[in-house]
Amino acid sequence: MDTRLNYESEFLKGVNIFVVFSEDPSYGELKTMFDEYGYGFMVPNKNMIVIDGEILLQNFDKSFLKFVEAHEVAHIILGHDGPRSDDDEIDADLGAYILLKSSGKDDAIELLQKTYYDRHGIEFDEKRVEMLKKHF
Repeated sequence: MDTRLNYESEFLKGVNIFVVFSEDPSYGELKTMFDEYGYGFMVPNKNMIVIDGEILLQNFDKSFLKFVEAHEVAHIILGHDGPRSDDDEIDADLGAYILLKSSGKDDAIELLQKTYYDRHGIEFDEKRVEMLKKHF
């Protein structure tokens, strides 16, 4: 089995996605970041997104991978490069919604909406999506 999967994001040209599995020599070091940031994280100023392959193996569904990818790409588009904040996470999910909708990823949109309240403690709000559309 490969220890890493690399591909260019379909949501933003020039952004490289790295899905890293536990067999990869760098996984132990990355695991602490996955524990802090969740399923994946974007590397500021590098146009790089790193996704936890072990989470994907447990929950594999292409819609899950596309949701995580779109969420992290939204962080890049929105210029989030500082410490993690609740508002940035909400905006990244809403940005992911915009990206997924424009790409016809209905299964990933359904997953995003289904988990939104549990992730953020608030209901999904189309009005807030409208406020972000100018960035996408």
